[in-house]
Amino acid sequence: MDTHLVETLNRWFAANAFRADLCRALAIVPLVLIAVLVVVAWSTPGSNSPIGRSELLLGVLAAVGALLLNLALSHLYYRARPFLVLDVRPLLPEAVDSSVFSDHLAVAGAVFAALFVARRTLGWSALGLGVLLAIGRIGAGVQYPSDCLVGAAVGTACFLVLLPLRSPSSRAIAAAYPGTGEPEAKPEHAFTHRHRRGISIALAFLLFGAGYGIRAIEDHGWKAAALRAEGMLQANSAPAPPGEYQTIPIETIAAGKSRATYAAVVGNVTQVSHELDGDYHIRVEGGGAFLVLEIMPEFPLVPPHIGQNITAWGVVRHDGLHNWWELHPLIGWQPGNVAAPPGTGTGGSD
Repeated sequence: MDTHLVETLNRWFAANAFRADLCRALAIVPLVLIAVLVVVAWSTPGSNSPIGRSELLLGVLAAVGALLLNLALSHLYYRARPFLVLDVRPLLPEAVDSSVFSDHLAVAGAVFAALFVARRTLGWSALGLGVLLAIGRIGAGVQYPSDCLVGAAVGTACFLVLLPLRSPSSRAIAAAYPGTGEPEAKPEHAFTHRHRRGISIALAFLLFGAGYGIRAIEDHGWKAAALRAEGMLQANSAPAPPGEYQTIPIETIAAGKSRATYAAVVGNVTQVSHELDGDYHIRVEGGGAFLVLEIMPEFPLVPPHIGQNITAWGVVRHDGLHNWWELHPLIGWQPGNVAAPPGTGTGGSD
């Protein structure tokens, strides 16, 4: 179901330029509109009291916490993004970091929870925008539905964890913005005393989940290392590019003039570097331009040598950080020119 939804939505959005642009807009604009809802809630009656503003502030802090959790998880567990392993066309210039979990939906989930508590009508609006955001991320081929659900759940959970701080934060906001209303009254007993049973149950589930998660992460690491080692023993590519890999001059791709998803190129290797994350970056030049070929540990290949003339084929994408074009991941390569004549091949996923 996870992969089927990604392929179905991506196929629909990638059918024409208008749908592709719509998908790109859905992948980011709803998050901007959710941020606008926070500003509206902060400054308008109904949620601009110290209590309402404290809830909105905790939502923002929860979003930051969810992002930090995602950053930590990405160093422990890797799940390849859909456009790397599925037959989809990537519609966003995404990095090849871990797909689990969606940081966009984590932020949306935290802010939605805060808006829902502070001002329910705006909370429902944020929920609808979050659904559109998830559709855009899934349709662009950069996230699985489960990534979006987990991200939203983590963001919401982070807000619930911080919610007990509403009372002291509302008193701080009342002091900073006098005349906006009364803060939440200080309870007679501490939060831990009032909710000791619930906290005990939550801690038990947390410890159980942490233990199981650590075991799963360790198992995944050993399995991933074993699969990579096995893959390196069989790291031989096909003798020639498959038929769907259109042969395109390097200068055409480097100029951004190719719309092909899959391409084969012929050029000279001028640089090979082994990066700290295990990837190989290979610079290939031809026609006065260059491409960067990237070998990932998940798709192992023995890298070529500097000075070789090679035929290489892989997925065409633009690296926005470095502003260059890549074949990423590199699917295969062979010495010499074994490519079909230029212009042949579909270059697409069909």
